[in-house]
Amino acid sequence: MVGALKSGKSAVVFEQARLLKEQNIKPDINTYNAILEAHELNHDLKNIMLLLDEMVEVGIEPTMATYNIALRAAAMHGETVMLNQIKQRIQEAGLKMSELSYQYIIKGLCVNQELEHALDLLGEMTVRVNEQGLPDENGRPAIDIRPTLQSFMDVIKVALTLHESETAYLVLKMAELQAGLAQISATVYLDVLAKTAEDHAIEGATYCWAKAVKENKSTPDEGICMLVLNCAGREKAPRLAMDVIQYMGESGMKFQEYHFAPLLQSFALAEKYKSAFNVLNIMRSSGLQPTVLTASSILKALKTTEDIHDAMSSLHEMAREGKRIDVIGFNVMIEACSRVKDVTLAMQVFSKAEELGVVPDTDTFNALLSACISDKNLVQGKKVIGMMQSAGVDPSVDTYQSLIVLSLTQINYEDAFLYLEEMKSHDVIPSEAVYTHLVRKLARENDPRIKYAIEEMEGFGYVIGPNLQEYIDTGGLSNLEESVRRKQIRQRQRQRAAYHSGRQT
Repeated sequence: MVGALKSGKSAVVFEQARLLKEQNIKPDINTYNAILEAHELNHDLKNIMLLLDEMVEVGIEPTMATYNIALRAAAMHGETVMLNQIKQRIQEAGLKMSELSYQYIIKGLCVNQELEHALDLLGEMTVRVNEQGLPDENGRPAIDIRPTLQSFMDVIKVALTLHESETAYLVLKMAELQAGLAQISATVYLDVLAKTAEDHAIEGATYCWAKAVKENKSTPDEGICMLVLNCAGREKAPRLAMDVIQYMGESGMKFQEYHFAPLLQSFALAEKYKSAFNVLNIMRSSGLQPTVLTASSILKALKTTEDIHDAMSSLHEMAREGKRIDVIGFNVMIEACSRVKDVTLAMQVFSKAEELGVVPDTDTFNALLSACISDKNLVQGKKVIGMMQSAGVDPSVDTYQSLIVLSLTQINYEDAFLYLEEMKSHDVIPSEAVYTHLVRKLARENDPRIKYAIEEMEGFGYVIGPNLQEYIDTGGLSNLEESVRRKQIRQRQRQRAAYHSGRQT
């Protein structure tokens, strides 16, 4: 029978059992165990339970080896009800479950994705630890049997499947303490690394990168590297991001712009502006062209004028050290001034270009125009255009569009039409956003030229959406604005009524 089981021939086992019965030979415990394993091969859980009943009836008490076969079969199918029934039989028989017994029960819970129950059982079997992560002498487990390494791996696997990456990381740490580091496969660290990074669980990602790559010399692919980079960027972990970039370089991976963006982000969010600006230099030295999008994380980090001053100090420090200041980073500084609506500070930053060794480009002047728009300062905007012409820098589509939007912030907005016509004279089609700004301004001013602006807008294929149409119909008031206006009128009416009522009294 044993040979038949090893070759996966359950039918041979059943035939031999039939012959024994015909010869009135009473099966012994080994025979019953073999028949149980044959039912296991056939995934026949019902007959496994019936055979356990039969054994008791004929006076052959199942051993723990017998029950373990049944537990294993139930576990493979996640039949937790059957697992509990077998566990109850074991207790009634006065037998003590082995580490394999618990391994099968935990396996069944994991197959059925009962993560919490599996964790509870695992917790009852593990030695408690103190704050230093060392075994606690006073924390003896409720079950005096240690989990097998396989039990830990099963729980980690289902935790990762359920996107409980932080739980998987904690169980991995438990496994190191209980089962020993030497037994844990490097693949497990890579699997947990990928999921913790995907879920932005920085502690687990940092730890598993060190274990998998630095200690076990695993070789994560570019996909895992990007997950870790994005995690490091978002969670302000420049050290981890640098480790990943270094590994990618040593592994011969071809760098792209999107590899460096998370590294720059990690420095920017950690307020290490000097290092963030230096990433732009590293990119250029690697043959890559930084973009405004690459440096957008610096812009997001510069939320206040104090942040901008700190970043400027970093640029001056780089200049004193003889390091190149990338124009992309310089432009971001000016754009940050626009975000905080400080055109004066923007002009101050711009004035440092020569001192920092930066040659302003079109985007530099466009950033200055953005600051002028924030301040509604047309006079300063025209000065920017003058500086742009003096520097011999050609305007872009964005330049014209910024000038139009800036003109529309003024009481006298006739310049907007001049810039619009100049833009079209260069065979450049104004964007939908420009026409939206224009139409909204004309609606607010009750300007009859709105009719021609709408016709021209639609002529270029732009659609007047419901919100813009409502704005036009209400003369520049949205439903919300109209509601607020009417509420203010009612409040004034009530105040006047209360005032007159008080005087009559």
